[in-house]
Amino acid sequence: MTETSHHVHTERAPSVDPGHDRTAPVDVSPEAIAALVAAGADALRVVPGREDRAEGQADALALLVGVTHDLRSPLSSMLMLIERLRAGHAGPVTPLQEQQLGLLYAAAFGVAALTSDALDVARGAAWDLRHAPPAPFSVSEVWHAVRGLVQPIAEEKRLVLRWCGLSHDVRMGHARVVHRVLLNLVTNALKFTTVGTVTVSVEESGGESVRFSVTDTGEGLPAAIRLQLRRRHAQSPRPAVASSGLGIAMCQQMLEAVGSRLEDWSGDSVRGTSLGFVVPLPRA
Repeated sequence: MTETSHHVHTERAPSVDPGHDRTAPVDVSPEAIAALVAAGADALRVVPGREDRAEGQADALALLVGVTHDLRSPLSSMLMLIERLRAGHAGPVTPLQEQQLGLLYAAAFGVAALTSDALDVARGAAWDLRHAPPAPFSVSEVWHAVRGLVQPIAEEKRLVLRWCGLSHDVRMGHARVVHRVLLNLVTNALKFTTVGTVTVSVEESGGESVRFSVTDTGEGLPAAIRLQLRRRHAQSPRPAVASSGLGIAMCQQMLEAVGSRLEDWSGDSVRGTSLGFVVPLPRA
C-alpha cells in the first residue's frame, strides 16, 4: 500500500480562556463538535444595536477555533500510525487485524475531517483568495492525493473507486479548493454507500470551465443535506449546521470563493447520489 503523508497544521490557534482546563478529556463526537460550531455561529451572529456582544463573539470564536485546532494534530498522528501498522511496518498483520485497523482508520479519518470542516466553517473568511493567485496544477494528481486518503475506507467497505479524467489535465486554478471539496464529497459518498461504486468524473463544461461530479450507488442524499443545499441556492438565511452538514457548508464557502457552487444532480432517484460543481479552470 502506498504510504500517504498527512500534513499537520502548525499555525498558532487564537488564545482561549486561561482558566480553561486543557488537560480535561475533550468530547470529540460528531454531535459535540456540531453543537460547538452551532453555538459559535450563534454567538458570532451580528445583532444591530448590540455592540456589547463583540467581546463575547471574539471569545466564542477563539474557543471554537482553539478546540478544533487542538484536535487536528493528535488525529493526524493516529492516522499515520494506523497506516504504518496496516503496511506491516511493525510486523505481519493478520486478516482480522487488517479489518480492525481499517475500522480504526475510518473512524479517526471521519473525526479528523469533521474537525477540519468545523474549523473552516468557523473561519469562513479564510477562503478569501484575493491574495492567492491561480497556479498551474494537475487535476489527476489532486485525485491521486484524495484517493490515497480515502482508499483504506473503500477497501474496508469493499467499494470500488472509479476515476474518469480530462484529456488535457493541467489547469490554472486553486488546487487546494478542488482537493478539499473532492475529498469531502468522496468521503461522504463512501460513508453513505454500502455496496457498489463511487465514481469521480471530470469533464470540459464549455469555454474554460471544468465539471466535477461524485456519483455513488448508496442510499441517497440525506434529507437534511438536500434541504441545506436548496436553502443555500435560494439565498435564504443560513440554517443551523447539523453534524451531517458541516462538510457541505465548508464546500459551499470554498466554492463561492472561486465563483462556483455545490450542485445536487441526483434528480428524483431514491437511491444513489450525484453531487458536483462547475469551476473555471483554464488550460495551463
